[in-house]
Amino acid sequence: MMTGSNQTSTYPKYENYEIEFDRDSKKSKGIYLANKINNIKKCGIGKRYFDKTFSNYDSKNTMKAVNECKLYCKNFYSNFKEGKGLFLTGTVGTGKTHLIAGMVDYLARIYKRKFENFLIVYYSSTGLLNDIKNSYEDRKSDRVIDDIKYCTLLIVDDFGAEKTTDWVLETYFEIIDFRYANLRPTIIATNLTDKEIKEKLGERIMSRIFEMNKGIKLTGKDYRLEAH
Repeated sequence: MMTGSNQTSTYPKYENYEIEFDRDSKKSKGIYLANKINNIKKCGIGKRYFDKTFSNYDSKNTMKAVNECKLYCKNFYSNFKEGKGLFLTGTVGTGKTHLIAGMVDYLARIYKRKFENFLIVYYSSTGLLNDIKNSYEDRKSDRVIDDIKYCTLLIVDDFGAEKTTDWVLETYFEIIDFRYANLRPTIIATNLTDKEIKEKLGERIMSRIFEMNKGIKLTGKDYRLEAH
């Protein structure tokens, strides 16, 4: 006959196993989520900006802009459903790309579970157009353009920096009009004023951007020059 002490002596082994299993499970989940955050952040933005966040952004001259960007991110799920984006303007060196990187970091961390396929796509304006051109030669144009059109959030930096041609205008109109019509949010950053970019890209494109995007203006001196 088995004694009571023999019966109970095996239970701690099972308890330890369950504790270890739970710890391993949490560790695996943590690794999975960390990888998911990094994969979302690998959206095309350069290595220089990968570790840029809201917390290490120098906001002494642009606190209002930073707060508006944070609010947009906090409410991103509703902004996504309504197709609302942002239109960041400011002269060279006012921190637009750093602020964009901060938004990408925030969204990746907060919404990693909210969206099943959370795809952020970042391009400089010239990079976007070059990738589309190159995709025609590589016969990958459908995949490239589909990512640009259908991604959860499209970010276009240095908008208006490209040389304007009929092809550029038609390409931008196709992208902007599709995302406008299908309530796909887009964040756009430019060094140009509203008047300059409207003159360069035309009413047809800019009227859609102005309607679907909230304007945020960054002011200040070029921080890159001030650092030297």
